[in-house]
Amino acid sequence: MDRTGHTILTRAQIDYRKRLHRLKWFLGRLGIHLILGLLGISWLVPFFWLVSTSLKVDSQVMRYPPVWIPRPVDWHNYVEAVQAIPFFLYVRNTLIITILSCLGALLSCPLAAYGFSRFRWPGRDLLFVITLGTMMIPYQVTMIPLFLVFNALKWTNSWLPLIVPSFFGGAFYIFLLRQFFLTIPLELSDAATIDGASEARIFIQILLPLCRPALAVILLFESLSRWTDFLGPLIYLNREELFTVSLGLQAFIMQRGTTNWALLMAASTLTTLPIVILFIFTQRTFIEGIALTGIKG
Repeated sequence: MDRTGHTILTRAQIDYRKRLHRLKWFLGRLGIHLILGLLGISWLVPFFWLVSTSLKVDSQVMRYPPVWIPRPVDWHNYVEAVQAIPFFLYVRNTLIITILSCLGALLSCPLAAYGFSRFRWPGRDLLFVITLGTMMIPYQVTMIPLFLVFNALKWTNSWLPLIVPSFFGGAFYIFLLRQFFLTIPLELSDAATIDGASEARIFIQILLPLCRPALAVILLFESLSRWTDFLGPLIYLNREELFTVSLGLQAFIMQRGTTNWALLMAASTLTTLPIVILFIFTQRTFIEGIALTGIKG
């Protein structure tokens, strides 16, 4: 102990504390990775079972104990699945709805978020709170009123009720983009204004390119939502030529009476693959967008 009362550590004690600190850090990281790995495995098991069942022969589907690795592998299930129902027609319909809905969200939400984040006008904060409040209303509450409105507009049995609402913005997407716009310094817009740029030019040429990560998040969420939507098409679509993939799979079950699980899983695997591929190619931008949208409130 020195004159000030502080304990003087020897070199061996300092090295021991450093090794102890590194060991604690290593064990902590190892524990986190083990937990994440177990969670990842638990989430991959259903997808693995989906793909595995799609490759089984009928005698292996309901066997107990379960057959995890199909022997033999029956790739013909995929051929039968796309031939048993107009699968590619359903995929085309779903693609049209998804692409147009994504286009509507990417056009409307940035404009609303720009107005909420870069301009000061009376009632702005109150209107933003009301916009966020709509996120707390379950779809089941507005389902019947929306159907009555679209029925009065003669839009039922068409894709319009599934596409047009996306052109009027979504509260969650507006919130994400507003948070992202708030991370961009106002000095950037001020400098462009001094150089003579209009608000439209600032928005299109400066701010939109900077918020590509947030736009990628919206694209992924909206694609996933529209691609897997079942309740919306079930309410508004009656003609089979307008059916989406989700309705097509349900019709496939009803038409055949007894469910052929191998064929159903094959069709479900083909339906799931586009979303998986989209996430693989956009995951880096997606994670960056999620991280950056929560920096500033």
